[in-house]
Amino acid sequence: MKLTRRNFLLFSGFSSASLFSKKHKAENDFRPSLKKPFISSRRDAWIELNLENMRRNLEKVRKKVKVPVMAVIKANAYGHGLKEVGRYLNKIDIDFLMVCKLQEAMELREVGVACPVHNFGPFSSEDANVLIKNNISQSVFTEEVQNLSQTAQKIGTTAKIHIHIDTGMGRMGIPYYKALPYIERVSSLKGIKIIGISTTLTEDDEFDREQLTRFHSLCRNAEKKGLSLGLKHAASSAGIFTLKSSYLDMVRPGIALYGYYPSEKTQKQDSLSLKPVLQLKSRVAAVKTLRRGDSIAYHRVYIAKKREKIAVIPTGYSDGYPFNVIDKGFVLIKGKRFPIIGGITANHMEVRLKLDSPIAPGDETVLIGSQGKDKITANEVARWAEVSTYKILLWLNPLLPRKII
Repeated sequence: MKLTRRNFLLFSGFSSASLFSKKHKAENDFRPSLKKPFISSRRDAWIELNLENMRRNLEKVRKKVKVPVMAVIKANAYGHGLKEVGRYLNKIDIDFLMVCKLQEAMELREVGVACPVHNFGPFSSEDANVLIKNNISQSVFTEEVQNLSQTAQKIGTTAKIHIHIDTGMGRMGIPYYKALPYIERVSSLKGIKIIGISTTLTEDDEFDREQLTRFHSLCRNAEKKGLSLGLKHAASSAGIFTLKSSYLDMVRPGIALYGYYPSEKTQKQDSLSLKPVLQLKSRVAAVKTLRRGDSIAYHRVYIAKKREKIAVIPTGYSDGYPFNVIDKGFVLIKGKRFPIIGGITANHMEVRLKLDSPIAPGDETVLIGSQGKDKITANEVARWAEVSTYKILLWLNPLLPRKII
């Protein structure tokens, strides 16, 4: 073989690719050993969680309903942090945790959450083994329950399920008028244990009562046939505050655990004196003085009409903060409110200061939460953005560091 430069490199094992990869590996041989999420002491946005408030909210709900609680921690625990919230609720002996994705259930198991976990979301035949081996109960309403039965028999154990009934939500669940034969079939399957039966209310006051009538009728007919249904549950946070008859054997609070009510009406009533769990904070990155005619942000969306002072906050819509609160929203710095001006971008916002404001880079900035004698709630931010409080919380970026206080 003719010896060329290329052949020589290949034969010697020193191709340009291998040389590059070895150099690259040597220069980047870094293995982070951080056990806690990194939070910049000077600039980065972060979330603070007062989990004592969550414990208090849970106690208030339990005292009101007097039945077991399935805490809903889907969607990254409503933006609060799935792992942080899951570990805490497990520690204080929650009855059940509910998620809407199997991935969420597995993340809980991987961080040591041992309490009962229920997956309300879908699953596939390939997921059956994971569900059973990790003792995760599954919501069922289709013939896919057969996969759980077959897998459980192969393993030599049982799969725990909740049968979900559609009483009018028109979403997940088997229609109530078709459900009795389904319950009979599922009850006859080997390797299956029915530990619950559920429905979801529409949160329409009158129709919710009709839904419960349908649900009760179905359950009675099933029990007359000697079928065991386990725990009956229907009430979310809305049902807890508006329809006592929906409590049944267990309730499924979500937003109430995090310190907010499910509607403007129940928020005003504040019957349980719920306390928000989450605060969103950042720090001033820069303080600048604008001259008349100076502009802010892309397309010069804000032009100073006179000399004014601004603070740049390194938090934007990539962090989950709504972008449409200009001229309506505020932040807290040193316990005082300052208006958001300009245009909120992916990573920044600007607020107008007074010319004599003693604000400096590094000062703590509260976007949701309290500081001094003032507070900005997620409800207030939701009003500015003209969306629900749920969206303000759920939009928060999962990558934001969460600090338990």
